[in-house]
Amino acid sequence: MIRALFVLAVFAFGCDDTRAGRSPADEIPPAESEAYTASDLSAFAGAWKAVSDDGTNIETAEIEVSDGVATGMLKSIERGYYSGRMTVTAEVAIRGTLQNGALDLQAWNTNNGPETAVAGRAFRRGEYLIVRVGDGETDYARPDVPLVVSAEGSAEASTFAQAIAGRIYSSGSQASGSGAFAGSRVRLALCADGTIAFDDSDVATTGGSDGVDMGSTTSRRGEWSVVLLAGLPVVRAQWNGTGSSYSLTRYFRIQPGANGSGASVDGMQLHFSGSC
Repeated sequence: MIRALFVLAVFAFGCDDTRAGRSPADEIPPAESEAYTASDLSAFAGAWKAVSDDGTNIETAEIEVSDGVATGMLKSIERGYYSGRMTVTAEVAIRGTLQNGALDLQAWNTNNGPETAVAGRAFRRGEYLIVRVGDGETDYARPDVPLVVSAEGSAEASTFAQAIAGRIYSSGSQASGSGAFAGSRVRLALCADGTIAFDDSDVATTGGSDGVDMGSTTSRRGEWSVVLLAGLPVVRAQWNGTGSSYSLTRYFRIQPGANGSGASVDGMQLHFSGSC
């Protein structure tokens, strides 16, 4: 699914690559700028859950409402691919009040305290709960409601697919001097035949005879389709490979630019760089 990066804790959710999942805070639109379901306080109460396709990452939210205030706990849980062992990797406490049908939140890592709180926002999109804290977002559904559903019959999804099919998006930068080098590159190809290629590298070397190489490189190939994730059309990539080495599914949030010159991909601005 989508990786949510919190300022105060990392909530890993169904994404096998870190750098490409970043969502800078200034790239995330506030609830007021998008369609959301204005709700009363009781609509946020209860249990919420999100589980990655391979079952190895689980996000939970438990929210209680009392005296006009919502309080709760967000947890990120890892489940061993083979062992099935469950490990809580992050816990974030939240406290919020209702404003314009959504929750204005304060959230803090339970290892610290309320004095370290980060501002956030929670709102309903239909039957789903969307929580934004710091520079990240996590989508939840009720325990018996699927978070991801088929986009068949959705006019919005059809328009979305037509806008991105056959396009290649990329960005890159590099710098060098005195034998040292640093560079990064992201490339996402959504080919018209249904194949997808994703490459993400962020590498550097100090140069010289005792030079040190640093960084990481990711390269994935597979097939793509459009599905509805928490009610919005997204790209689902199904990678070639084995689940023992990395997650075989990844979801990309893509917002094509109005003039066709590029797109926002998981919060990163990429340029249109060709067709496939």
